[in-house]
Amino acid sequence: MMHMRRPLLAGLGVTANHGALMSKVCRRFTIRVACQYRQCSSSIMKTIPCHRALSTSAVRVVSEGMIVKADFKLMRADTGELVDSSQGKGPLTFTCGWNEVLTGLDEGVKGMVVGETRCIKMEGDAGFGERKDEQITAIPREKLPADVQAGTKLQVQGQNGPMIATVLEVKDDVAVVDFNHPMAGLSLNMEVTLLSCEEAPAPETELSVVTQRKGDEVTYPKNGDLLTMHYTGTLAATGAKFDSSRDRGEPFTFRIGKGEVIQGWDLGIMQMSLGERAYLRIPADLGYGKQGAGGVIPPNADLVFDAELLKIN
Repeated sequence: MMHMRRPLLAGLGVTANHGALMSKVCRRFTIRVACQYRQCSSSIMKTIPCHRALSTSAVRVVSEGMIVKADFKLMRADTGELVDSSQGKGPLTFTCGWNEVLTGLDEGVKGMVVGETRCIKMEGDAGFGERKDEQITAIPREKLPADVQAGTKLQVQGQNGPMIATVLEVKDDVAVVDFNHPMAGLSLNMEVTLLSCEEAPAPETELSVVTQRKGDEVTYPKNGDLLTMHYTGTLAATGAKFDSSRDRGEPFTFRIGKGEVIQGWDLGIMQMSLGERAYLRIPADLGYGKQGAGGVIPPNADLVFDAELLKIN
């Protein structure tokens, strides 16, 4: 995420992920195939009666910019098959209107009150988009794991973060790979129960570096040094993870002070010594600003990085 020029297939950074699917519901939940569940009848959305005791003076209503916490069940509209849910994984948390989740969900929760259950229909741009033929391409075999076969799921680094591709066919020198999301083209129903909604905290105004583990306190980066880092990036408002070199098992390398990373990194990492691990709290103005990044980091988002300085060259 930090290196905005990373190609779709970054070197050999493609790993086999047999049988796995990637859910964009909160960009993190793993899709599971489970039992049958009833379908929603509305073409847009429908409120399902639920038991709740709410004081009219204390009702909280979801509006844009609020932090939402909800349980959900995601189902295929055609079969009722349950493909993902928050059960066993904890509630889904996101900031409404910040493009952290599917558009249908982002819009569908607006106006909900705590305790309400709503069924939201998601398809096309409101869901995982339509299937596109241009997303199917041939990849040289040498760029893929040796054991790939038809049906293999590959985790690759896309422009908007990690994504799942499906191998359709393997030939002598190339493999035909489908980069469409596994749920692209499907009509889905999501049953959402609102657990809470709160106003987002005040935005960060200053960069801060909070040491978790001290480094040598002698060797600090200088402009132009080649640094090797591990990091995990989260949204300050919700704690939602958007990228991690640790998850990929591949340290991130860049030249500091050369504009290869966001300004908050160029400034914050300079304060860390070799071997140090620290939290970098980066205000939006020193991060991705008003434009956000690739649908993963919303506009005006403050960021927190758990960063570790491994090497200085």
